[in-house]
Order: sequence, then structure tokens, then C-alpha cells
Amino acid sequence: MAIATFTASETNGTIPRLKKQLESSDPLPLTTDELTPAWFSKILGKRVEQVSIVNTIHGTASKILVKLTYENSSDGPTALCVKGGFNPTILALHPSLFHVYRLEAEFYHNLGPIVDLRLPPAHYCGTHTESGQGIVVLSDLNADGYTFGDPLQPWPVSRVRSGVEQLAILHAKTWGHKAEDFHLGAAFSLRDVITSLMLPSEWEKRFSDGEKPPVADYLVDRERIFAAFQTLWNTSDSKMNCVVHGDAHIGNTFVTPAGEPGFLDWQGVHAGSAIHDVAYFIIGSLSIEDRRKNEVELFEYYLDILHKKGGPRFEKDEIWDEYRKHTFHGFAWALASSLMQSQEIVHTMSARHSAAIVDHKSLELLEALAVQKSE
Repeated sequence: MAIATFTASETNGTIPRLKKQLESSDPLPLTTDELTPAWFSKILGKRVEQVSIVNTIHGTASKILVKLTYENSSDGPTALCVKGGFNPTILALHPSLFHVYRLEAEFYHNLGPIVDLRLPPAHYCGTHTESGQGIVVLSDLNADGYTFGDPLQPWPVSRVRSGVEQLAILHAKTWGHKAEDFHLGAAFSLRDVITSLMLPSEWEKRFSDGEKPPVADYLVDRERIFAAFQTLWNTSDSKMNCVVHGDAHIGNTFVTPAGEPGFLDWQGVHAGSAIHDVAYFIIGSLSIEDRRKNEVELFEYYLDILHKKGGPRFEKDEIWDEYRKHTFHGFAWALASSLMQSQEIVHTMSARHSAAIVDHKSLELLEALAVQKSE
């Protein structure tokens, strides 16, 4: 996909908005019944005769797969995925989710077109402040022969290397920038989510019975884990800041028919440490054995591509402790409830991340940093 890029010097440190308006003058659909031929005709600029809903997938966001029929023969897209807030039940419980739908629309409208990433074609991005809705209309990748990453199926090293390259491209192009430089709103706070999952009542649900996730015994200590997260957030190296995906795990990926990976679900994009993305992705995408054998090489490859794509030059030993620290973020998988992911996925990912936390002595490193900070 040929994509124009802008440098900070060309734009006075910020990125210009695309010419097409993101904010819709009319209310956006909030139910599948409102995904009408008239609405698609308006956003696509082609007369749509019929809309058939192929599948409805409700999660944090709803994905509505549709097939379009045009009034006249047209080269317009026929298989689309409409993503946004279409589940009244979950929105009644968590109205703040509208924020992440708007953020993803902002990403595809403002940042996606100017960063040379492998992304699904976006045919429409829209927000409506009054209702809160944010919608992205993407090509239905499944209909085009793409597959999607499955946490239960670890990737080969070569594919993870290609995914690491995608992260390096994103990070290099946005290095040192804030999210608002790209007209992105504030992200849904991962810290708030983890903090809520660390409440004693929530912890008890995860670790009190025989179904607890397979983490090392010494990690089943709520006070130590919560203190370590606080230290991680308070000591993250700001020199590594750029725009990050924020939830770069294998379940948020697609794979082209040629076997090339890309990232989906840009609902948590924000400014933060690049190493959070890198550690989280590598550790969660490989088997434990493959990660142990190839982790250092993959990290060094990331640093090399980061520099080649315009980012700073770092040596591995210079920032390896930052990688060890951010390895700890993967413990969040052990906190996930069955409402977020299936137990099988939670246990599989928890095992991979727990092994890495043990291998890198991440908890011990964070506790040592906490002592230094208090002295």
C-alpha cells in the first residue's frame, strides 16, 4: 500500500488532519438496523441497493460484517466490516467504551494514512460527538483470504520478526511525539484497568480456586504484584516514548495470504514506551522455547529497523533493563476475566508471560528499582 509520510520538520512537529471531515454532521448508526443502503450510499459516494448482514460479532467493540449490492455495476467494495459501538447492553454498562471507538476512528483517519504500516483498507472513518459513536468501515479481510492471529497458535520466528518490523516502523515515524500531535484523543487507561483488576475482590476471583492461571507460585502475591506495577509505571524511561499500539498481542493481528502480519484493534493507541509494545508482542506470540532461543535476536532486529526507519540508534545492552521491566506488563493476562477472553486463552498467554517474567527476573528488578527510588 503506497502511503504518504510527513516529517516533523515539514509539519512544525505535528501532522496535518486529512482533508475529509472526521466528525459527522449527522448522527452515526448505533444499531445494525441503521446500517441502511442510504447510509452506505452517503459514506461511499456510490448508490447502494441492498445491505446484507453476514455476521455480527460483539466484543469490546462490535464488528458487523456486511455484503453490499450496488444499483449499477460498480467497483465499490462489496465485503465490509463495520466496527464501532452496536451492542446496547455493553454500552449501557460501560458508556465510556464510546471513547475507544472514536479513538480507533481517529487512528485510521489521522495516523494510519501517513505511517507506512500494513493495515486493512479503511473506506470510512467517522465520529459523532453528541452520541459518542465512532465508526470505522474496513474491508472484510476474511472475505479476501486473510487469517487472524490466534493466541493458542504461536507463530514461527520469521513471522514474529516481520511483526516486530511493523512496530519499529510505527515507533520510528512517531518517535518523541505525543498522541495529540497526530490528533488522537486520550487513550483508555490501561493503568486504570489493571488497578481495578488488582482489587482484593477481583484478585480472589482469579487465584482462589483450582482454575487459577498457570503463573509461578511466587507471583501469586497481590501486594508484591501491585507494587511492581506501580514501580513499572513510575520508572518507565521517557526517552523511549512514541506512539504505541498499546495492546500488541497476537490476537490483535491479521496475516495476509502471503503470510505477512499486520496489527488490528487500534483502540488503545497512545504515547508511551516503545518497549511495552515490543516485549508484549514478542513474548506473547512465540512458544516459550522459541522465545528463549530467539528473543535477543528479535529485540536487536527491532532496534536495527527502528534506526533504519528514522528512529534513534540504541544498543541492546543500553536498554535491555527497559525490556526486562516491560516484560512485567504481560502479567495482566493472569488478571483477565472470562468476560474478556476464554479461560484457555488466558491460561496459555499467562504461561508464556509468566515464564518470561521469571526468566528476566522482572519482579526482582522492579523491586530493586523501588528501593533505589526510595533512598
